[in-house]
Amino acid sequence: MPMLSLAPGVPMYYQIAQILRSRLNAGDLGAGNQLATEHALCEEFGVSRTTVRHALSALKEEGLLSSRRGVGTQRVNAPSQRKYVSSPHDPLHATLSSKPRVISLGLEPAPPRVADFLQQETGSALLKIVRLHELDGSPLSVVVSYLPGRLADRVTRAALREPLHTVLWHVCGLKMEKSVHNIRIARADTDVARWLEIGLAEPVMHVQASTYLAGDKPIRWTDNYLREDRYEYTAEFLWPATAPPRGAHAENASERK
Repeated sequence: MPMLSLAPGVPMYYQIAQILRSRLNAGDLGAGNQLATEHALCEEFGVSRTTVRHALSALKEEGLLSSRRGVGTQRVNAPSQRKYVSSPHDPLHATLSSKPRVISLGLEPAPPRVADFLQQETGSALLKIVRLHELDGSPLSVVVSYLPGRLADRVTRAALREPLHTVLWHVCGLKMEKSVHNIRIARADTDVARWLEIGLAEPVMHVQASTYLAGDKPIRWTDNYLREDRYEYTAEFLWPATAPPRGAHAENASERK
C-alpha cells in the first residue's frame, strides 16, 4: 500500500488521528471492520510506532478507542456527543453548558485592524478581554474581545459574570444591533495553542465578529478560536413557503441557529 501524503507543518500524529477519526465516524475500518494494527498503520503512513501510538492515544482520550490486553485496540461504540445550539445572542456557545472564565482584562494598544474598525488611532488604548470557555473540564474555545477604552471602568470582572452583550446593554446602556461573522480555518499561534491546550499551528476554527450599534456604529471586535476536534456548528435554514419572483438574486431565507 502506498504511503499517504501528509501536510507539512502539522504534527504527523495529529494528521493520522484526524484520518483515523474520520474512518471511525464513517465506519470505514477495512476488512472485518477492525482497526489496522500498529505495524500496518506505520507502513501506511510511513511513520514510527511512537507516532502511531501518539495518534491512537489521542483517540483513546476522546473515548473513540479502547485497548485491552489480549484483544488489542478496538472502536468504542459510545453514544454521539453532538450538542446543538439554539440562541439569538451567542450561537457559538449557547446551550452547550460551557463555563466561561476571564483570563485577562485590561487596556492594551490597539492592533491596526481593530483600531481601524473601532475608528481609533493605531496604538490607542482599547479594552481587551480574553475569556476561555470550558466544556466538561477541557478547553472548548477562547474569545478575544476589544472595546473602546472609555468602557474600562464599567466592564469589570464582576460585571463579566454576565455575557458581554448583556453587560454592554444593561451596564453601559449600549444595545447591539447587528454583528457580522467571518468564518475560516486558521492555525493556532502561541497564545491560542496555550489557551486551548493544543499544538502550535494546529487547525482551529476562527470566527471574527464585527458588532455594531444602531446606525452601523462599531462597538466591538471579537476573535473566537474554537478547537476543531471538539466543536460542531449546525445551522437550519427555513425557506419561504412562496416561490421568489423570477430574476431575484437575493434569497429571503430566515436562519435559525
